[in-house]
Amino acid sequence: MLKVLISQLCWIIAFPVFAQYPFNEIPFQDYSTDIIIDKKLSYKILFSMGDTVYTSTGKSAPAKGMHDMILILPGKKSSEVSLAVSHECNDSSSVLGDGGGMSIVPLCFKHTTWNVYDSIKNIDFTSVGGTYDNCSGTYIKEKNTILTAEEGTPVNNVYLYKKGKGYRDTSDINGLARFKHTGWMVEVDPDSLTSLRKLYNMGRFVHESALLLNDGKTVFLTDDFAPGVFFKFIASEKNNFEHGQLYAYRDATPDDTSHWITLPMTMDSLVDIRNVALRMGASYFLRMEWMTQVQNKIYITATGCDNFIIENIYNGKPSKHLIPFTNKSVIDQPYGSVLVFDPVTNNMDLLLNGGAGKKDPEKHFSNPDAVTTLTKNGKTYLIIQEDIILNTRGRVSKSALEKNFFMNEIFWLDLSVKNPTVDDLKRFLIAPAGAETTGGAFMSGNTRFYFINIQHPYSSNPPPFNKSCTIVIDLK
Repeated sequence: MLKVLISQLCWIIAFPVFAQYPFNEIPFQDYSTDIIIDKKLSYKILFSMGDTVYTSTGKSAPAKGMHDMILILPGKKSSEVSLAVSHECNDSSSVLGDGGGMSIVPLCFKHTTWNVYDSIKNIDFTSVGGTYDNCSGTYIKEKNTILTAEEGTPVNNVYLYKKGKGYRDTSDINGLARFKHTGWMVEVDPDSLTSLRKLYNMGRFVHESALLLNDGKTVFLTDDFAPGVFFKFIASEKNNFEHGQLYAYRDATPDDTSHWITLPMTMDSLVDIRNVALRMGASYFLRMEWMTQVQNKIYITATGCDNFIIENIYNGKPSKHLIPFTNKSVIDQPYGSVLVFDPVTNNMDLLLNGGAGKKDPEKHFSNPDAVTTLTKNGKTYLIIQEDIILNTRGRVSKSALEKNFFMNEIFWLDLSVKNPTVDDLKRFLIAPAGAETTGGAFMSGNTRFYFINIQHPYSSNPPPFNKSCTIVIDLK
């Protein structure tokens, strides 16, 4: 008996037991017009592009598409929640408003799953002059408001107008040309279905995501651009984001250990704040995306860029994780990275570079975008959603490339794994052809249901994945 116990102990030491993922990893597949997940799991479509949505005045129209962010808002009962789904678009609509948008989807739990139980509502952005490409954001629980990001800074009104299919009112607003009135953070009241204000002091750039710390004042902001800057905003008052100070991040050096550059807060600087920050010596990144927090660490995805030519960076310096990819005047980082930021020490470090697995070359992790976390059965996972920028260089299989297909996947990573590589990722889902998945979210305290968006699938796919939609996956 003692020999058996010793033998078992030696086996455990030699082969440590890692996390038991709440799904079976699915094998690689190069093309599908459906979603592919573990056969033991199930999913349900909750909300699709074209579904009927209603304004606060009772008018109705087909819902916009390009579903992006999902925020889960508390309901009046424990069996009820609402999903705030943003629309990353610039469409004209006389009923829903031109530009981007947001829908509020009321859900109740019945018959073992979530169901839409009331009319889907539209957020009215006309009071702030409309929005453009609504992307990610954050929920301010104490105020019951939403901060939504405008992921776009169109270069002129012609681009904004889009031949009458985008913003049709291109008149100046609040002292700004209409196109300069896009690219801000916007505060929303989901109860009254109205937008409250554009938050000019958070700067104008390609806003991707926002993460609010527990102090109710500090907001980190990502810039989905190459070169992009990592920003921090500190509000003057808790949960009041109209006033405060904006900062730009820089890697510390032996000669200067400070990390945050205090930025000028005049409007002429705020409308061009990325370039202002670079002139002042900010570090630059290649398309920073979403953020998620685990205890005292913030995990940030970065898409990367093929053959980025170092120009128009002024006094900016590449983030230290980009140095290995730099050759003279070009940075070639085609697969992107996952970064980890410590808001206490202000250190930004690399967690994982994209690319192909060494043990499994069919496991190819590219251009991470939306990200969230889940703690289940004592293990914490990072859940990463791809949005490939091209289908070349091994980002899709050879057969998919021959047909010019785009395929994206969702991977899970056990955060207890030290120095993870692509081989440590577990493939959870393959998206329908042409689609990225985004908006991944879990309800607080509930590890069973995973809400995601299927964005811009090929319209040639058979229904239901021929248009953007919001689904819930039951992890059981």
